[in-house]
Amino acid sequence: MANDRPMDVAFMGARSGVRRRWSLSGYRPVLGMLLLPSLALIGIFSYYPAVRSLIGGFYQWNGFSPPTYSGVSQFRQYVQSPTFGVEVKNLGILVGGSIGITLVSQFTAAEVVMHMPRRAAAIAKYVLVLPIVLPPLVLIEVWSYLLQPGSGLVDRILGGLGLPQPTWYADPHLALIGILLVGFPWISNLGFLIFLGGLQNLPKDVLDAGRLDGLGALRRVFTIDIPLLMPQFRIVVILSGIFAVQNLVPILLLTNGGPGTATLVPGLDMYQSAFQSNQYGYGMAIGTLLFVAMLIFTLIVMRALRPRTR
Repeated sequence: MANDRPMDVAFMGARSGVRRRWSLSGYRPVLGMLLLPSLALIGIFSYYPAVRSLIGGFYQWNGFSPPTYSGVSQFRQYVQSPTFGVEVKNLGILVGGSIGITLVSQFTAAEVVMHMPRRAAAIAKYVLVLPIVLPPLVLIEVWSYLLQPGSGLVDRILGGLGLPQPTWYADPHLALIGILLVGFPWISNLGFLIFLGGLQNLPKDVLDAGRLDGLGALRRVFTIDIPLLMPQFRIVVILSGIFAVQNLVPILLLTNGGPGTATLVPGLDMYQSAFQSNQYGYGMAIGTLLFVAMLIFTLIVMRALRPRTR
């Protein structure tokens, strides 16, 4: 009888495993049916417009008459336009500046909060995250006032210190810098939470080993924190780059691409072509080129910043 007990236990375990698999398989059709409405809505309102936009770049369409096939002529027209080089240069400056600002400011803020006393860290975390819920238009209007030439707070402070008072959005050499200044000190963003979450989940044994080896705070950041947080750096670089490409609202409201073409970017050109000039096919062609550029950028970043620790 004693020898029969292991066989009974094994048999019962096998039966429970079969029952569990049967029960899960029985729920799969129900789960699939529950997901169908959500998948249908995502397909209709997300994937269909994206695919339609990619296809629409090959057609000339003014929004009213039937579309006419034009091949790659609209892509060629945009690449050969006199503002193409300026738009690419401006976009490169904004993307590079946005990524650099994001990495430095938000990673530094996450490091500081991580090593604060627990209660102070909790307060600082909520204070830094709270501005994320503010509408972007409010932030843009505030910075429009702060950088107002002559009467803005920034120029008044510079004037009080005896420094030059720039005409931020009227100077072709400073307009892009004025766009990048929006949101200073650039901490209240998703990247701060991503870095903070990564720091909170670093292996404790590795940190203890570094502490025993006598690593200082700065050396620990470069030898332990940054290498182990490479997945977080990768996703923050990708998100900040894509956001910089898509975020044309500050440019539209503050400069509208000016002065001249000093702040003109492909996203704004796409918006003006489609919604102001009724050249929807041409705007979709610009959007398709932006999609391809962002896809290439994402693949390069994912390969360049892949984790090298095992």
